[in-house]
Amino acid sequence: MAVAVKDSRPYYQFQARHLDILMAHGWFRMGRYMFTVNHIGWHRETRVFWTRYFLPEMHLPSSARTIQKKSAAFEFSCRPLLLNDELRNLFGRYRESVSIDTADTLDEILYRQEAGQNLVDPFPSMVVEMREGVKLVGAGIFDAGENSIMGIVNFFLPEYRKFSPGKALMLKKIEWAADQGMRYYYPGYVAAGDTRFDYKLFAGSDGAELYDPVGMNWIPFEEGLPEKMGSLQKNIIRNYPEPLWLNPLQAREVLAKFA
Repeated sequence: MAVAVKDSRPYYQFQARHLDILMAHGWFRMGRYMFTVNHIGWHRETRVFWTRYFLPEMHLPSSARTIQKKSAAFEFSCRPLLLNDELRNLFGRYRESVSIDTADTLDEILYRQEAGQNLVDPFPSMVVEMREGVKLVGAGIFDAGENSIMGIVNFFLPEYRKFSPGKALMLKKIEWAADQGMRYYYPGYVAAGDTRFDYKLFAGSDGAELYDPVGMNWIPFEEGLPEKMGSLQKNIIRNYPEPLWLNPLQAREVLAKFA
């Protein structure tokens, strides 16, 4: 149910409390929309599950603490997102260095449109910047609700890859959310039988949860859980229409179903 947000319309924005509710029901940002999906791939062959961390129960493993130590010499700061050429150029350098299937520009990722167009951002976005002196070497963008955040994208200069800047930025997002008294961090989905997305749970299994769209509840994560849930739900979940899309004007209608 995709409905474009036309530039001639009044300015609308997802409210922070609405983001909390939608994220808690397995929705996530893509461009100017919230969407949800249970399978990816040309033939819907890969089963995916939305993930989150319950921050009060998180305990970082030694591997995550090692990343914190490696990045300790850099300066990190967090501010409301104002998209500028410095961030766009940094993403361009990053995009040239990776072969993943993603948008070519930061504007495409955030707004599904090109730089210079009339950008309509319906999300309360923040950015964590990672600097060496005045030099911007990494950045991570996230959206903040009232008690939760969702991580949207991390990018960095390829020559700094040895410092694991993508994961360091994820840890800074988690730290920011905890400092604000928030309860949840949503990093996206993981896949059954596909390790490409496992990095989203690199911060350990303590506090990690997977969303069950059939039971509409969150289940504590353990190794093998995506494969187990995928097998049990295979025939049921394939009857769901997907993907589903939601813009700010549709939020009230969808949220009423959650009440």
